[in-house]
Amino acid sequence: MREILRSRSGALLGALSVSTLTIGVMFIAIPLELRSLHAGPREIGITLSMFGLGLLLFEWLWGVIADRVGYRGPLIASMLLYAAGVFFVARSTTVPFIALSYLLTSGMLVSVGPIGRSFLGTTLPTNLRATGLAVLSAEWLFGDAIGAGLGGQLIERMPIRDVLYIASALPLISALLLALVFRGYTETHGRATWSDADVRVEQARTGPSVGRVLLVTAAIMVLFQLGFAGETALLPLLVTAHLNLSAASAGTALFAAGMFGGVLLVPGGVVADRWGRRTAMVAGCLISAIGFALYATAGAFGVVIVAAAARALGGSLIWPAATAWISEASPRRRHALVMGLFGEFENVGVTLGPVAGGLAWSLFGIQAAFVTYAVAALLAGAVAALIDRLAPVPSQLTSNPAV
Repeated sequence: MREILRSRSGALLGALSVSTLTIGVMFIAIPLELRSLHAGPREIGITLSMFGLGLLLFEWLWGVIADRVGYRGPLIASMLLYAAGVFFVARSTTVPFIALSYLLTSGMLVSVGPIGRSFLGTTLPTNLRATGLAVLSAEWLFGDAIGAGLGGQLIERMPIRDVLYIASALPLISALLLALVFRGYTETHGRATWSDADVRVEQARTGPSVGRVLLVTAAIMVLFQLGFAGETALLPLLVTAHLNLSAASAGTALFAAGMFGGVLLVPGGVVADRWGRRTAMVAGCLISAIGFALYATAGAFGVVIVAAAARALGGSLIWPAATAWISEASPRRRHALVMGLFGEFENVGVTLGPVAGGLAWSLFGIQAAFVTYAVAALLAGAVAALIDRLAPVPSQLTSNPAV
């Protein structure tokens, strides 16, 4: 871990961490701003869905751009555009304009997914790769939680728009820090600096196994994300409607789930680096299934907290291991695009999770939704257990081409 923090990759993580706070501020400020504009439930739902739509539309595109021109320019430009998007959200006075600004803002901030993951996945050594990728994911979780908490406190003391103006400055700080991080950095996306060994690795990465790697990874991540997204959407209702507890208790449960996930992600990455990708994914799926089963049988708030911890532990094992695995099998010249597609697999699961849980709830009750998520986690574990047979990755892919 110390080696990561002392490297350019560690500096990149530090620079990006500032901008993650803005996401949390938006998550609490925009719904409250919509309510102050007297938007109806349908308008609020459609407007908030623009965040997910922006992720879906733009994540792969940032990967394509990074593969063409390198990491530095697109990442700095996206931070500047991200700041501009938040500024326009703050300036918006109508619901449609907020929705459009929110869509563009999410499309700019999502660049961190494919570009950040690709940079870490191609610069960190094998024994640190999953750990570094876990730190990046943990930053998002912590940033969301801290930003939402700070945003809520600021909104109590000043107008929502002023809070958003403040938040719009944070990506600008990240852009400045990124310019310093990449000072003197030479992009090596081309083959001019590659050795013969690098060429052999690239030839293996562009073989027929890459398509199977994408399909198998898609199956694991979609099944995993069903439960992750469903937990976020339905946990408040499980606490309030099923356990008859307060909204404050529901908020505490969500906060606990997020903080558990952030704290455990880095240790989960260390496990994936030491025990192997498949072992970590299988164990994570099984532990996640136990967490969802605890949700389904919870009769007290304490059980909900234990379930949140178990689900977060499982997710912390799956996420960095799957990210590192697909990173190691991706062709270097299209690496950022593949990492963008990996993010799209997550987005599909995020979209389908609440739908699947809502359907199970409507038929058999809210506890059935969490049983559904437990089954999905077990199916993901079955796919992960067979990963070497379904999509074998040559052992030489664990080396890094020159970067």
